[in-house]
Amino acid sequence: MKKLIAWILVAALALTLMPAALAETAQPTSGGTLSVLGFEFATFFLPHSTTTSDRYNAAPAIESLGRRNPETGDTEGWLADELIVDPDALTLTLKLHPGIKFSDGTDFNADAVIWNFNQMIDFGKASELVSPESIEKVDDLTVVLHYTEWANTWADTVGEVRIYSPAAYEANGEDWAAINPVGTGAFVMKEMVADSHITYVKNENYWREGEPYLDQIDVKFMSDATTQLSAFLNGELDVLRNPNSVSIQQLQDKYENVANNAPDLAGITYMMFCSGVEESPFSKLDVRLAVMHAINWEEMADGIYDGLGGTTPVFAVPGAWSYDEELPMYEQDFDLAKQLLAGAGYPDGFDTVITINGENPANEPCAVLLQYYLSEIGINAEIKKLTNSDFNAQKAEGTYDLGIMVNNGSSKLDFTANYIRLYSSEGVNYKVMMAKPADYEEALFGARAAKTLDEKKELLKKAARLFSHDYALVVATGYQGAYCYAQPGVHDTGICSTTAEAWTPESAWKE
Repeated sequence: MKKLIAWILVAALALTLMPAALAETAQPTSGGTLSVLGFEFATFFLPHSTTTSDRYNAAPAIESLGRRNPETGDTEGWLADELIVDPDALTLTLKLHPGIKFSDGTDFNADAVIWNFNQMIDFGKASELVSPESIEKVDDLTVVLHYTEWANTWADTVGEVRIYSPAAYEANGEDWAAINPVGTGAFVMKEMVADSHITYVKNENYWREGEPYLDQIDVKFMSDATTQLSAFLNGELDVLRNPNSVSIQQLQDKYENVANNAPDLAGITYMMFCSGVEESPFSKLDVRLAVMHAINWEEMADGIYDGLGGTTPVFAVPGAWSYDEELPMYEQDFDLAKQLLAGAGYPDGFDTVITINGENPANEPCAVLLQYYLSEIGINAEIKKLTNSDFNAQKAEGTYDLGIMVNNGSSKLDFTANYIRLYSSEGVNYKVMMAKPADYEEALFGARAAKTLDEKKELLKKAARLFSHDYALVVATGYQGAYCYAQPGVHDTGICSTTAEAWTPESAWKE
């Protein structure tokens, strides 16, 4: 079987991985240019962004209200000195740092923060603020979000919000803002060349004294893994995140993997069934369970990650609060799978489509393997590869041809906010594609409302089991921890020290 699987994967692309962390203790020096790998670009106007990877590309120029502590995972102040949670008053109070200006010279203040919040709400992203009932300006440096019910995700979720200059947007419009980042960050954009690079130069009026240390940051776009590896080996890239398995094999004996080993940094390849549309065969649970029994999960993970990954019964990795080490993987059983299909009304199988985001090379081997397993139980699947923009265009209301979609995403220590934002009736994505069973949402929203961490963990674990295992709505086909390699003398970039899209351009430096 393994030889057969290897043969099937000959034409498939190799894995990309999540970014990594660089933790350093030496004393910084000033000057120099840092070259890093960017994510697929969509927009700089983050209130209207539909993917968290936009935050990474914009990070040198556009900063967030809070930041995650890489040691504890707690959200701490950044543009907001304090994020004060009051469960009794049902409020989140933001105490903004005084004296900050956007790079266009206008003031960062309560009005600017509320303007960004309102842009998000008008765009349908209220859930990314945990859906406040109202937002109040107390004074120029104090904003209060009022809620109708308690949620323990307020500070973490709102702390991730990055603030764009309202004046720059109002003067130039959204099309301009989409390609011109104007924030409070340590750098300002000098130029952007589509599909090539973004060049940032030092913001001489940055609000943090003594920073940044670098003169310039180049964010380079290279989708081909071989090109990425060559650029790193030639010194054209200072940091290589997302190395595929072939690159890892070449680098692991020469460079240290400096990635922070944490659930927030692992990558998950996953499939989502069209469970929310009655016309789709996958709206029937027994059809989804038939697929679960058709797959050899260890072979699937090995095929996707070239032996460097692992299997998980839920959409989470070991160490995450939603991971359940006692939950078994489904066993491959073609006979049982065919019985389930026959009982669901498909004794002869059916035709379907596997839609993949072609920008991530991990998705193609997953789809090729899945196509093979489906064929063994009578399901004939066509693989459709879409560009990142076309794939993302279907996220909100699309159905991906009533079939299965395959994509790759980041893991989380605490998946509560992500599950709600992406995979619930309150979410901004997959409103049609995915069914939302009542007991799953009861557990998920219960985790958000939990008053103690132990209660939250138990409810989140239950939600994850229902979501991925019992109902098989969105299923991890494999995962891998983070890998990252850096050139000697590169320090404190913070690349994925906390999450895949977060890093610290202002503190990065080179010897």
